[in-house]
Amino acid sequence: MIEDPRLTVSQAAAALGVSERTIRRRCAAGKIEAELVSTETGATWLIPLASLGIASSEIQPADAAAPGAASHDDTELAHQPQLARLESDVAQIKAYLAGQMSARLEQLEEENARLRAQLAAERPQPVRRWWHIFMSRK
Repeated sequence: MIEDPRLTVSQAAAALGVSERTIRRRCAAGKIEAELVSTETGATWLIPLASLGIASSEIQPADAAAPGAASHDDTELAHQPQLARLESDVAQIKAYLAGQMSARLEQLEEENARLRAQLAAERPQPVRRWWHIFMSRK
């Protein structure tokens, strides 16, 4: 039996035999009376048993709902090698991209210098008119 008269989205979905997404949609639409609360993992809906129309005796605790299911800590430990591999992959990708960006930046700086030199060479030199020469003498 559940001590708290409010259920999480996953508990409500299991009790009603629908998906968690369906429960969330119904809560957001106001079809199910629910309270959106902030938790350590983010915002979640808490749904009173009365709004679901089922008795608390019909709800099984999370442990009994999935016999032989691993606890949260066991699952977390099982995923640690995967997480370490993913973190390593992300670090390698970041290093690769940093190297690529550095090489590309050097190429762009070289091209910029070449284009500036080409522009300076092609820019026409100002022509000094006779009166410029005359006026600049003192």
